[in-house]
Amino acid sequence: MAEPLIRELRDDDWDAVRRIYAEGIATGNATFETEVPGRDVLDAKWLAGHRWVAELDGQVAGWGAATAVSARACYAGVAETSLYIGADFRGRGVGKALLRKQIGAADEGGLWTLQTSIFPENEVSIAVHRAAGFREVGTRERIARLHGVWRDTVLLERRRAD
Repeated sequence: MAEPLIRELRDDDWDAVRRIYAEGIATGNATFETEVPGRDVLDAKWLAGHRWVAELDGQVAGWGAATAVSARACYAGVAETSLYIGADFRGRGVGKALLRKQIGAADEGGLWTLQTSIFPENEVSIAVHRAAGFREVGTRERIARLHGVWRDTVLLERRRAD
């Protein structure tokens, strides 16, 4: 099986990124979003130097990005990560490769804590994060509603070793 190529997000990737985001929304277990945010919204919130795409079979197969958790200076090294894998590429190591890149870039870029919130039903994503060194902080019960239904999320984090 071919290894995904991980590279920085380019301007011509946005259509694929937004399509993959829509596929994640359609699962009902990837995000509380119900519509894909506009490019301008995503571009404004994602940290520069922490936006990645995975290519496989000549196509954008997935993406990963990090968002600052707070504007306060004391939290400058803490980011929330997102990973989305295209429906046709799930189960092929794309998430694992993207997460490995996110962690390396975070360590090199001064981020000391990465965190993510995952629906408990998304067992594959939880397992991939745990295998990459994330630990479960806890379950946030009834944290928000999706389509009128209260949902829980599992909060996971990874701290840089030093």
